Formats: sequence, structure tokens, C-alpha cells
Amino acid sequence: MFEKKSMWWFSSPSSGLPVCAAALICLLGTVHPTLADTDGSMPPAARSLMMQYHMQPIPVEGGWFSQLQRTPETIPGAALPARYAGVTHPISTAILLLETRSGFSALHRLRTAEVWHFYKGDTIHLLLLYPDASIRHVKLNAANPAFVVPEGVWQGSAPEGPLGWAFAGTTMAPGFIPNDFEPGNRAQLSRLYPSASQEITALTREKAITP
Repeated sequence: MFEKKSMWWFSSPSSGLPVCAAALICLLGTVHPTLADTDGSMPPAARSLMMQYHMQPIPVEGGWFSQLQRTPETIPGAALPARYAGVTHPISTAILLLETRSGFSALHRLRTAEVWHFYKGDTIHLLLLYPDASIRHVKLNAANPAFVVPEGVWQGSAPEGPLGWAFAGTTMAPGFIPNDFEPGNRAQLSRLYPSASQEITALTREKAITP
């Protein structure tokens, strides 16, 4: 998940200077196509949540988010496990997340475990692809309102139900930085997890979209 401030500014671990969302979009090379959902096709309840929480589109991954927390305190890279490559991180980050049918969360993996919290709307169907080639399906809803996606596991999700949207939140510690995000490639993941190829196709975007 991508973490946000009002204009989606990040502090560069090396320089401490802010890096805006546009720079990250250039770095990752694509923006998700759900920008089209800001027209009249979005369910009114989803649009209301987006407006209420001043949510912004998530580049590459999809969906919309607003940041609840990004600690000013940081953890030096040298104190973190090797997978963080010596890069300084905030102690923790937390976001609100809105998904729609077309504004799904495309398959990606992170260096930090991500704690999901379901709030309302349709059930969120999570597809998880593990390093040992195992596959898991998790449904987040009122009956199962929280789940931890382990670090290094490919994850993608979408709302599943009549409303066409779902509202949730996620928390990470150490906190998210853009370096921790790796987008999934449809062809590569389909080769590694052939039994899930249909779902992988549904939860990936191959066409680069720009604002």
C-alpha cells in the first residue's frame, strides 16, 4: 500500500528532502486506470467516502487512500533486517483504503508485513501467493475483520459483492516507503503459479495509464 500526506509527500531517507507523488509515478512507470472511476460510474457510497477522507488514487497498485499516520521518528537502516537494504524507515505508517471493482489492488509484494482492517462495504477477497508456491484465499468482512499479509508474499485484492466497493485500512511497522513496493508481472506470476493464472490475470494491469 502507498502511504500519503495531503499532496503525497515522502521524505527521502538519504537526503531528508520531500519527494512528490509525480516523481514516484515516473519511477514506477504507470498509474492505475481507476482514475476513470472518478466519473459518474463510481458507486455513490464509495464516492462519499473518497470525498470525506480526501482520498487520492494509488499509483500502480490501484484503489484510493488517505494517510492516518506516518511517524516522524525513524528507524536507521542499519538496525533493520537485511531485506531493507540499509534504508531508513519511519517507525510505522497507517492508511485508509477504498477499493472498487475496477479500482482493485493489483498484485504486489512488500518488505514489511501488512495488517489489514476491514471497515465496511463488500467482502474483500485477498489472493496470496507464497514463496513456497502455495496459494491462499482470504476473505475480509465483518466476520473476519483483520488479517496479516506476511512480508514477501504476493498480494492482490478486490471487493466481492453487490455494492461494488469496500472500505478498509492497513498498518505497517516499520512504515512503508516506495522502495519496499514491487509490482507483480502477469506473465511471470502465471508461470510460477499456473493454477491461479485466471485470478492473476484479473488482479494485474498490463497497460500503463498516465493521468
